[in-house]
Amino acid sequence: MSELDVRAQFVLAGLVFGVLYGAVAQPTRFCVRRGLSDLAEGKGDQTLTAWFAALLVALPMTQWMMLDGHLSTEGMVYFPASLSIWTTVLGAVIFGAGMMMTRGCPARLLVLAGTGNLRAWFGLFVIGVSAYAMFKGLAAETRVGLQATGALEWSTQSILLSVESMAVILIAAVAVLLAFFTFRYGITREVLGGLWVGTLVAGAWSVTSVLGADDFDPMAAMSFSFVVPIGDAMTYLQLASGLEPNFNVTLVLGVLIGAFVVSVIRGEFALQTFESAADHGRYFLGAAMMGVGGVLALGCNTGQAITGLSTGSVWSVLVTVVIFASGYLTHKLWTGRSH
Repeated sequence: MSELDVRAQFVLAGLVFGVLYGAVAQPTRFCVRRGLSDLAEGKGDQTLTAWFAALLVALPMTQWMMLDGHLSTEGMVYFPASLSIWTTVLGAVIFGAGMMMTRGCPARLLVLAGTGNLRAWFGLFVIGVSAYAMFKGLAAETRVGLQATGALEWSTQSILLSVESMAVILIAAVAVLLAFFTFRYGITREVLGGLWVGTLVAGAWSVTSVLGADDFDPMAAMSFSFVVPIGDAMTYLQLASGLEPNFNVTLVLGVLIGAFVVSVIRGEFALQTFESAADHGRYFLGAAMMGVGGVLALGCNTGQAITGLSTGSVWSVLVTVVIFASGYLTHKLWTGRSH
């Protein structure tokens, strides 16, 4: 299998999984952020069952793949050899606040953009520019220096697999707990959307681990994350003649296509824009915060709170807790007052 063949298959895999995600997330309105905002507004936790449902599938399946050697953590961003805890926490705080100000995480904005929401398109452009400036652009050198300060060396393996003799029991116990929180209100639209998303997250890990296990051109397994991929897609759009597409680029394109097609079929495609200059400004600030915060925190709601947690990474647990706390408090203390 040649180098081009392996990379071409990753590109195709990104497109397929992106289309499927967009086609699922559009009709089910899958959104982790909405679960937090509803909770902050005192509406209960029913919409948050979407997140539990995604984890119910993604986490046990991913852990099983890691346990039997099908999936390797080598090359995964979720298991850094060392990382600054203060910059990671800061990034999570910034991202959590930003997603509430923009009323959508990067994944949700991609889906909304596919349905004709011009506010979401604006947010995506700002996320892409700010994320890439932090990841590989003007602020990259500063970021690398900051992430080296106060660095910690945490476990580079799944928390659930750290005690091999107890791994199966721990995975089963977590699955039972997740099932309880998932089905507390029955099988709802949120639950169905979450189950599909969890299946896609685990499926992407499985497919790319097989494709990447090439003797001549090995590649690390990949799954869903959207902050840096949005920056990748924007960069490729501008410099395609000098770059090759990758999994991230076609993942973003696929989500847009999937959401667009399904919204047209369902008669829900409609152009929408900002209501006021203040609304515009809030989206700009929130999107910039998500771009910067998402890079520092190594991921977004999807990238850390679902994909990252599915790997059992201790860093993902920390980032998820901080993002959720930041988002909840931001909506409770500030954004929620504007409704």
